[in-house]
Parts: sequence; C-alpha cells; structure tokens
Amino acid sequence: YRFDAPSSRKGKTVNIVFEGSMTDTEVKINGKSAGDIHQGGFYRFSYDISDLIIPGTSNLLEVNVSKLSADESVNRAERYGDYWNFGGIFRPVWLEILPKEHISRVAIDARADGSFRMDVFPLNITAKKSLRAEIIDNSGTIVGSASASVNPGDSLLILRCKVNNPMTWTSETPSLYRVNYYLLSGKKIVHESSERFGFRTIEVRHGAGIYLNGTKIKM
Repeated sequence: YRFDAPSSRKGKTVNIVFEGSMTDTEVKINGKSAGDIHQGGFYRFSYDISDLIIPGTSNLLEVNVSKLSADESVNRAERYGDYWNFGGIFRPVWLEILPKEHISRVAIDARADGSFRMDVFPLNITAKKSLRAEIIDNSGTIVGSASASVNPGDSLLILRCKVNNPMTWTSETPSLYRVNYYLLSGKKIVHESSERFGFRTIEVRHGAGIYLNGTKIKM
C-alpha cells in the first residue's frame, strides 16, 4: 500500500498505528523493518516510523500477517480460546503525528468513591515541563483537576484527585466522564489529548462473589 507522508513533520514523531490484526504482523516501510514482529490480534499496537518515511512523497507500506503465531501460547489463546477468529488486518490502520515531546499513553483508575488516579507516560522530555489534567462531566463542568512537574528523562508521572459524589458506571447507568490532559511549557500547550472513563469499583470478595460498586453481580 502506498501513502503520502506529511511534508510538515520536521521535528515531530510519526507513528503507524494498527488497531488490530491477527495474528503475527511484520511491518516494513520503504523496504525497511518498522520493528519486531507483533504478536497478538486483539489490541492496538504501533511503530515509530519517523526515520523511515520520506516526507512529501509516496511511501511504501508492506505488511505480512501470519494466520498462525510463532508463539504457541498465542495460538492456544486465540485459536482454541472462546474468541471470534479473524484473519489479516480487521481494524483501521492510520498515521499518528505527535510533537517530539509528548504523552505516549495514560492509564486511568477511577473508583466508585470518586478517587481518581492517572498514570501518565511522557516521552522524549528534554526540558522542564508541567502536566495538568481536568475531569469534565456531561454538562461540561470541571469537577476535578490535578497537576505535576515534568523533568527531563521522566517516563512515569502519577496524578491524583477526588471527585465528590460522582455518577458511577454500571451497565444500567453507563455514566462517563472525560479527562483532558495537557503537557505545558510555561503557558504554551505542547501536547494535549483526552480519554473517556467511568467511576467504578470491581471487587472479587472471597467466598461471596463479584461486586460492582458494592452491589453483588449474580451470574
């Protein structure tokens, strides 16, 4: 597949993102390997191809997807587990263009009591920055916020705050919030993104079963 690379990507990171392919996936850009062969068909993966693409011109993407994995444990999980079996590239593939200094991903833990924790993974930080997160409800109101300093070389930051009386998530009341997060240099936004999430607590109580937000789930 041929695609045009953006000509204005100087100083930025370009990732090629696969939402899902089954199963072992080998990716080449302009005849060069993008990285190790990916194994596992049910989740997103990406490669940094900043040094492989030629800006402002046509680039060649080659993908080889093996029906069976070289890892037998992957085959046991995907081929003999209780899953739908797919073949090849069954979800979108796209380019992600990011500032050189950016937030690569976040992981959110939001509990039914309103406690909020977000692990933030910054990448390529070369100078002191700051990080800020704002929790937004369905009406657009900021109901919680947290901030932290980011130093060169930092690879993990933890933000915490508490939201009073949150609307909790259940299958009957799937209330969702949004967290907007910003990487800042002074007051200038270097990178920003957002995630949707729900406040919920899942517990496995010994001898009692599975509880969601304090209510037992009957199987």
